[in-house]
Amino acid sequence: MNIIRTSAIAMACLAAIGSAHALTPSEVVAARTAGTLKEIKITGASALRLALGGFIQADLADVYPAGHPKAGQPSLDVFYNDAAGANHRAYSFLLKTAVGGWPVGTPVLITKRDQGGSGQGVGPLITADATQLHMKVDATCTTPAGSVSPATDIQKPGFLCAGTVAGMADAGLSDVEPSLLENSINAGLGRSVANLDSVGFVQNIFGVAVNKNLYLALQKTQGLVPVTATAIDESAAKQPSLPIPFVRGVLTGQLQGSTTAKKGWNLVVDATADANAVNKKVNVCRRAASSGTQAASNAFFAQNPCGGGDKYPVAGPALSTGGTTGVLGALGSAAYKADTSTGGVETCLGTTVQNIVGAYGLAVIGRENNPTPNVNGVVGDKGYRYVKLNNVAPERANVVDGSYEFVYESTMQWAKSGANAPAGDKLTLLQLLRNNMGKAAVLSGLDVDFQAGLAAVPASFTGAWADLPKATRDFTSHSSRKSAASCTAVTTQY
Repeated sequence: MNIIRTSAIAMACLAAIGSAHALTPSEVVAARTAGTLKEIKITGASALRLALGGFIQADLADVYPAGHPKAGQPSLDVFYNDAAGANHRAYSFLLKTAVGGWPVGTPVLITKRDQGGSGQGVGPLITADATQLHMKVDATCTTPAGSVSPATDIQKPGFLCAGTVAGMADAGLSDVEPSLLENSINAGLGRSVANLDSVGFVQNIFGVAVNKNLYLALQKTQGLVPVTATAIDESAAKQPSLPIPFVRGVLTGQLQGSTTAKKGWNLVVDATADANAVNKKVNVCRRAASSGTQAASNAFFAQNPCGGGDKYPVAGPALSTGGTTGVLGALGSAAYKADTSTGGVETCLGTTVQNIVGAYGLAVIGRENNPTPNVNGVVGDKGYRYVKLNNVAPERANVVDGSYEFVYESTMQWAKSGANAPAGDKLTLLQLLRNNMGKAAVLSGLDVDFQAGLAAVPASFTGAWADLPKATRDFTSHSSRKSAASCTAVTTQY
């Protein structure tokens, strides 16, 4: 009798939802039970999660159909694993256009695992690792204060889903090509990537950041503010610069700081700005191995593994789980702290180091991260700022024209064969995502912070770059490295 009653309730719920199968958690469960829900699991680079979400919102998600209680409203719902959405996010929606055999109105749930970074967008695809965890959208999801459903902003979750489920990812995202992440310097195991269908689709911009204490000292040394200044000048015209060889020395352990070595911050901060610069410890906050950000930093600054026998060693912890070498502090020899998330690096640099009186620190951070975020009209301060490299600011406009070269091509990949190889309509949708979500039209609609960290690749357009509309040129680079070849130089392609 209980079974019959339960079945009747389930059927009544499905009837109430109707053929549209809208996509709040309860409606996701109903569509899953009915067998109409299409679920896709994507894993890897966190820097690309809003490019994915932005394309879903703009090009894939339909409005609710006539007859539905939310008719005419967006069908998109956004899910975070917690208030910050640091490890997992998901997007549910009704298809706006048919994809293969999936008709308009088909309910789709795309989960995006950010935890573990780019390495998780490569290794598990090679090994078909079913133990990888992905967000579980079900009845356990909760509604946070201030939730927005249906979603109008992909950065405002409608629901929090703390549960996870083991499964094989359908596709992965990486800040650099899979073969680079499989190198030992990036915690790779040297496995073949021949079974991965991998294509570059967007340029990822990286920057060098310093804590505010060091930023002010650099401004004073470079004559950008008076030596009596007690606060940094935030204007773009007053942004200080660091020489690339100096940053290379910091990241490869050649500059240790301390009075004994006399090779540290004193090379870029003069005594008039800080009489104790020669004593200062070189604090480095960075990502752990297997991170795409760290792989990009290794390639650009250490020529590792790009330099063959002439590559530089990378200082600090070598494990993908992170760790600390030395002790972060104001005085003494260098210290290195590796974190498994960008948020951890931001906290290390802008909070831990910044709050040590007189301490200086440096980090490599994806440019999509904003040290002064505007949240609901309130401007925050994460305690660090980006600097120029060789007098060129880490801005998208400088990437577009090729003058800023700390930029790499992100890839999307999936297995060509095996238990985790996507096929049929699922493969068609993944191809649609890869072919389109890195285009200028999508990037220009993203949050302003993420716009700063991404640029469309030359392969995203045909014809002459100069003939593109200005709005497209602003987000489309005509310079790049060879596709899937991070160890090549940046050259003008068009």
